[in-house]
Amino acid sequence: MEINRNLKYLLIIAMILTVYSLSSCQKDDSVAEYNRPVVEGYLIPGQALQLKVYYQKYLTDTISYGYPITGLAIRVSDGTNNFLLTESKPGVYDYSDVNFIKENKSYALNFTYLDKVISAQTVIPSKPLNFKASATTQEVPAFTPGTSTTFVPVTYNWSNPNLGYYLMAFQSIDPYPSNISRNTRLKTEVLVDQVSYYNTEQMTFNYSGNYKVILFHINKEYSDALKSTGGNSLNLTNPSTNIVNGLGIFTGLTADTLDVFVYQ
Repeated sequence: MEINRNLKYLLIIAMILTVYSLSSCQKDDSVAEYNRPVVEGYLIPGQALQLKVYYQKYLTDTISYGYPITGLAIRVSDGTNNFLLTESKPGVYDYSDVNFIKENKSYALNFTYLDKVISAQTVIPSKPLNFKASATTQEVPAFTPGTSTTFVPVTYNWSNPNLGYYLMAFQSIDPYPSNISRNTRLKTEVLVDQVSYYNTEQMTFNYSGNYKVILFHINKEYSDALKSTGGNSLNLTNPSTNIVNGLGIFTGLTADTLDVFVYQ
């Protein structure tokens, strides 16, 4: 399924990935480094380019983001074209051409902050190839005391001849799903890294109903950030960064999507 046909669900998953930057700037102490800006940028083909730049938040802050950094002259280049981004709202910088981000191209950002050059580079990975599932339904057996239950996984496969990096997300999409576990999260992420298959586990699904299964082809910089805190973007507290003279992430990703129906 083409990624542009699933922008609604990619935007949902982008919200998951955004959690990376929500905590990417927290240190182990309570002192924020206001001389190092935090950059958040996920470059996806078919979507307009958007960057967020803000101050590092204090560890004890309950706000989602640090305060936005405004008035920056941020440029993004694809090696041929060099564009000045527009600040659409405080700390949010955009380039609206949805055709600018393309697979297998390199991109670089550059701006000056407190007399330092802030920069980063990334490559947009190719879209996952041959993403398939062994089934379109998944039974999650109910636990009954005194009886044994067997969970039969769904196997997802894709082509990975170059040992690329991958992240899977399982997103419950029903408006009123029925909970089948004690966990209440509507989405589950799994960093599968450099393999070409994944077998579901019972703990993958907390609700019955319809799911989107999204396979992200990611870059090593994002994989490193996830692995630095256990392989889940929901709990990144002190990840690695690819921002020179800054914090955060500037990375590319592509995705393909399948459907699965979960029942008990």
